[in-house]
Amino acid sequence: MSKRTALYLRCSSVDQVKHGVSIPDQLARLRAEAKSAGEVIVAEFIDQARSGTSAARREEFQKLLTAARRREFDRVRVESVDRGHRNDMERRQFEAELQTFGIQVLYVGEPEKQAPQYRKLQRGIRGVLAEWEVDETSQRTYKRHRFRAQQGKWRGGNIPYGVLPDGQGWFMPDPESYAVLLWILGKRGEGLSYHTITRMLNEGIVLEEGAKRQVPPTPGLLIYQRRPYLERQDPETGEVIHVPRRVPAGTWIAFTVNEICQKAVDGVYAGVLCWGKHANRFREDADGNLKQPVRVETGKPLVPDAILRRVQAVELAVQDGTAATISPANAYLLASLRCGLCGEAIHGYTSTKYKGDKTYRYRKYRCAGRVNKPGACQLPMLDAAELEQAVLEVVLADVQERSQEALLAEINAAMERRRAELEKAIECAEDRLAERERRRSAAMDALTFQVKHASERVRAALVEHADDALAACDETEAQIRTLRLGVAVLDEKARTIEVTLTDPLLDPAHWSEPEAHFALKRALNFLVHAMTVRQEGPGAYYIEVELYEIRENGSFESAWESNPPTKFVTPPAGFEDQGSHRATSALAVIVA
Repeated sequence: MSKRTALYLRCSSVDQVKHGVSIPDQLARLRAEAKSAGEVIVAEFIDQARSGTSAARREEFQKLLTAARRREFDRVRVESVDRGHRNDMERRQFEAELQTFGIQVLYVGEPEKQAPQYRKLQRGIRGVLAEWEVDETSQRTYKRHRFRAQQGKWRGGNIPYGVLPDGQGWFMPDPESYAVLLWILGKRGEGLSYHTITRMLNEGIVLEEGAKRQVPPTPGLLIYQRRPYLERQDPETGEVIHVPRRVPAGTWIAFTVNEICQKAVDGVYAGVLCWGKHANRFREDADGNLKQPVRVETGKPLVPDAILRRVQAVELAVQDGTAATISPANAYLLASLRCGLCGEAIHGYTSTKYKGDKTYRYRKYRCAGRVNKPGACQLPMLDAAELEQAVLEVVLADVQERSQEALLAEINAAMERRRAELEKAIECAEDRLAERERRRSAAMDALTFQVKHASERVRAALVEHADDALAACDETEAQIRTLRLGVAVLDEKARTIEVTLTDPLLDPAHWSEPEAHFALKRALNFLVHAMTVRQEGPGAYYIEVELYEIRENGSFESAWESNPPTKFVTPPAGFEDQGSHRATSALAVIVA
């Protein structure tokens, strides 16, 4: 009775045609061998444009396993070990599983009858070589891509929304979607949330005056429009054919808007190339060093600087736990304000009053001691507008007096000193790790070769010594990881500080503008250690402001404590809210 045979073919890409491993070539060889052996071909499984390093991602291979479990054939023919698998462990598991079903696996050129130990040896050698080859290719590719990334050249992946490749390793505006990109970033810069922007996109937007409201194409839809097909090879003729791709949904989602905004914070829209955050195969490079991500400031931002700064201010404020959206009636700049009478915190408070068809909302600051225990504190509610304006003027005037450039230079110098300390600590930890690894190897060797002839007591001591050596290595490796994380956090902190202090909206004249709120609030959080409201006389108050000072070790300490004579005090003013309907503190809303 003729054996039922299944054929499995795989090709990584259509480009492999020129190397003689095309689908028709494999199919012809496998069919010829099956015919010469008198077999009946009952199924052909063909994976195109699929890597051999992972069997789980190959659809046809999974169908082959399903059919094998149903005993639909007696033999599987594959052209070669590397066509079947590039992962030797998966190859052995595959062959072992089919053997339990009584199904034989044969590769082209193998004799049907062969001593199992020789068959195992030859397949093992070819499997290990196939895996080594793909590993070596991966390391060479990583080295080439890293070199290009360090030059600020884009290293592949999906093209960012709103731009197109310029042919020189970077991008230029896409006439079709660049206006939509600016619209999205502009709305985020105004403080709108991802979900709000997504809803507006799905409802349709108007980009030009007089134009119709329409839903702009999503990134996935743009990719589909540029290439609505997949290239495949006809198994019989060898011709390259176009297989239609699935049409993506044209609905925007908040995750997509989030990704676009993040690229304006630290990505291509800000002129920054970030590459190598995740390793596909190995954590170490070809020299055994831990792979480090590449971040390059190309100096070629793709979005106007004013929009970038606003988006960055909003995103950085969200990272600090500030709400993603703000209302003019509920926006408060001062987060570290305290009462000079009772010492309790002073929080923002919005009161609402109604007069006919109008609603008046008043922004105020009130002491928590007064709220929690009525009568415990005599500090009245203070007008938020005048209070915030006074603080901004005194703080930002001090920044300008100290020179923004000099302040940034001082910060960067402190950060560099701290980075050098961390890198030195990493170097020492790596030397210590190498020594501990030698001790660990010696302990394991002693445990392996001496345990047979050792007494119970000596054996226990050797085991304890080996455990201590392993724990010491683990501890040192954890220290190195922590130190490397510290360097990454330090770099991120330096970038955040620079973004904060160079924001064009960092001007007390813009204190009442909603889009400037995040920039000003973040600057105050960075510059101000504490603020205390004190009463000078009836209806007259002033604020003592404690600013941070940069120390040699890169830390921030209170200038108030280190240099008491340099107090920053606002001029006495009547911050007390008298409850009058002043235009500066009321927001009139017409009720329909």
